[in-house]
Amino acid sequence: MTATVLSIGGEELACLAAKPDWGLREVLAAMLERGAIAPDVRAQILHGGCRLAAGASLMDIGAAAGSQLTLVKLPPLHLLTASADGTVKLWKAASSECSSTLRGHGGSVFSAVFSPDGSLVLTASEDHTMKLWSAASCECLRTFTGHSSPVRSAVFSPDSQQVLTTSDYSMAQLWSVASGECLRAFVAGHGEFARFAKFSPDGQEVL
Repeated sequence: MTATVLSIGGEELACLAAKPDWGLREVLAAMLERGAIAPDVRAQILHGGCRLAAGASLMDIGAAAGSQLTLVKLPPLHLLTASADGTVKLWKAASSECSSTLRGHGGSVFSAVFSPDGSLVLTASEDHTMKLWSAASCECLRTFTGHSSPVRSAVFSPDSQQVLTTSDYSMAQLWSVASGECLRAFVAGHGEFARFAKFSPDGQEVL
């Protein structure tokens, strides 16, 4: 079957002799072969209101001969590393290139995570603080203070509205991202450091 791939703006990118059982990998490979996309591109393919998800085929999303598909390019995939030198680095996964370095902590950084939508970075440090950063500009947006010992981990809630942290002395704390206020403290009762805590998938419980 013949399928035309368009950009979001409606520009024709490629005309493919596709097969109904093709998945996302096959569509992107065919576009790469025709020089329509770069080798390291991250993208989604849409047909109408349906996305060509992992494990799905063109037939599954209703594509047929003469269908128009839409290519949606995604931001490059980045990785985070946290260091004993007090910095955090963002890396481009495709090229292994360091794109940015976050500086501001006064001690080792034990934890660094992205928010669920990838727009924010949260770091936890030996200096008893956590910091919230813009992933795009690398600007420090907020510093959370209140722990009396090194902060071992920090994670976002599923909706990115709250932060859960752990520290020495078996302490976990819940924070508001918007205000920086500590909302609740949990005495974990462990005999040693509280190394890590996380939210349940619905954000209603803490483990």
